[in-house]
Amino acid sequence: MASDKSTLIERVIKRLQENKPIHVKLPCGGVLNIDNPVPFLLVYRIPPHGEDQFTLQLGKTEASYIILKDSGSDLARTGRQLIGSITGELADRFSAFMLLEVWVTDRELEKDFTIHFSREGARNIAETLESELDAIRIGRSRLRAGIQEGDLPSPPYYKPLLTKKQAKQAESILIGLEIKPIYINPETGKSYPLFLRELRKAFGNALRKTFFEFVRLQTSHSAAHFQMLGKTVIEDIVWDIDKELASYSDLFSLLFLVTPVNLDDAWKEFKKNEFRKAPVFHYRPMPIDPELIKRKLYNLPIEKISDPTIAFLFRDKRKEIDRMLNMLSEREKPDFMHSSLQLFGRVDEQLVEVAKALLVATPPPSEESKKEYVGAKAFANMARSELAYLQEQFPGMKREVRIREDIEGILVSKGILWISNTFKVSKDRAPGLIQHEVGTHIVTHYNGKAQPFRLFYTGVPGYEQLQEGLAVLAEYLMDGLTNKRLRTLASRVIAVHQMVQGHSFVDTCSLLREKHRFSPESAFKTTMRAYRGGGLTKDAVYLKGFLNLLEYIGQGKDLEPLLIGKIQEDYLSIVEELVHRKLLKPIPIRPRYLEKAFRGKIDELKKDITIFNMIR
Repeated sequence: MASDKSTLIERVIKRLQENKPIHVKLPCGGVLNIDNPVPFLLVYRIPPHGEDQFTLQLGKTEASYIILKDSGSDLARTGRQLIGSITGELADRFSAFMLLEVWVTDRELEKDFTIHFSREGARNIAETLESELDAIRIGRSRLRAGIQEGDLPSPPYYKPLLTKKQAKQAESILIGLEIKPIYINPETGKSYPLFLRELRKAFGNALRKTFFEFVRLQTSHSAAHFQMLGKTVIEDIVWDIDKELASYSDLFSLLFLVTPVNLDDAWKEFKKNEFRKAPVFHYRPMPIDPELIKRKLYNLPIEKISDPTIAFLFRDKRKEIDRMLNMLSEREKPDFMHSSLQLFGRVDEQLVEVAKALLVATPPPSEESKKEYVGAKAFANMARSELAYLQEQFPGMKREVRIREDIEGILVSKGILWISNTFKVSKDRAPGLIQHEVGTHIVTHYNGKAQPFRLFYTGVPGYEQLQEGLAVLAEYLMDGLTNKRLRTLASRVIAVHQMVQGHSFVDTCSLLREKHRFSPESAFKTTMRAYRGGGLTKDAVYLKGFLNLLEYIGQGKDLEPLLIGKIQEDYLSIVEELVHRKLLKPIPIRPRYLEKAFRGKIDELKKDITIFNMIR
């Protein structure tokens, strides 16, 4: 027995000295996990009356934790001796060490959290933890914390983890955190699952900020951000679920399935009827059964993921796929539009007013016939040339450009550029459009593919708004954001707004033709984009995303983090956290419009330039 104990402790200490991750099951029943050596350890000792799910799961959210039983047996003493050895080893390396033990109380306490400490050197850390816990808000509930100085802290049913002599010799501090079971329904004895989920996330951040304060003030360990102290080793279940979510996303292309395949015939029929009768659109056959995929989606055990940030990402992605599947189930039915609004967001009045103002401020283009145009084949060659340039940065990028009959205009799906065989674009707009489709949509697809998580290329929920905002910015930087293009973006907002307000296809097309002076064919195409499938609201995100991006740049923020994959702006804090935790990599591909030649134009945007300053 003694030999086994010594072997375990020696093996753990050896791995610490070699800076290798540790994940071992303990003979006393429990587990030790240290992703990399840090000067702190979170401790949860399973109570004699049984484990508590919150505190049991809490430890697993951190990079350095130990869970053990402390029954007083020789095996249980091994766990305490292991803690003593880890404390001594890492205190020597980092000049100090911190043990933070958590337990659930059955005492009637005034505060939700009571922080116990026993020596003056621990007061500032206890006060930091108190402040962080005191800041937690979950819904309308504000949690409260207090501190209490006394003897070495421990749960009432166990002895302290270290003696005073051991703590002093190792330059270690002990913090005890007593938690009221506020997440448990007193009538049923079961936890409130959604409250518990939010609590774990907020609680984990509070602990990490406290560890960071200790590391910064009292140790030699180097960490520039509190999230650098988070988990860096991911459990296998994460990669399994990430793979499954990506596979469900890859089963269908929403835009392909809600874009009509008979556009030419529909336009001819609409024109023949003198624009008075709504066209009939035909769509590709549905290649999937949405209900079957939904069943598989909700069988994914995301609740078993201990990392709250990654669990949040996956839940959000599952919800997005669910909404897309709803849209496919409801194609050409009244509920399609409501699901689209859930997926792409509502069209607010301020956006509509900006769109109307743009249409007033930009006159309709004249002398279109004198312009030189680029057709489908020439544009495809331009795209392949740009892909070759980008491929030098990332050899894994493919140069896939395809021309086909049954699509409208151009679109990117799964890293492939699709071009209509009837597509043409003015020569002055072509470079900007290349950067829109290739320099943004394809670049973010492959930057996302370079990340460990597949959802960065399949797209996090709500990514379209930032994606299209970046794509329009790329057009501007390449001098391709013409007045005609601004009018097109504005008209899309108007068409979506009209559709949501309940106006007919004929009325909306007539409004664009007669009031806003679009050509009959342009008005038809814009209206079709809004009404396809039963009411697709995606087209409003182009202008909205661009306006939000101008505000972002005006705050002096950098564009490069936005290109790490198909993300939304609200996810930047999550991206930053995962970068600090070394779970995301630097982007391998920088588009042409981020080169030095365009820096001056980006700097100009930081000087409070509005979209109306871009009118030519």
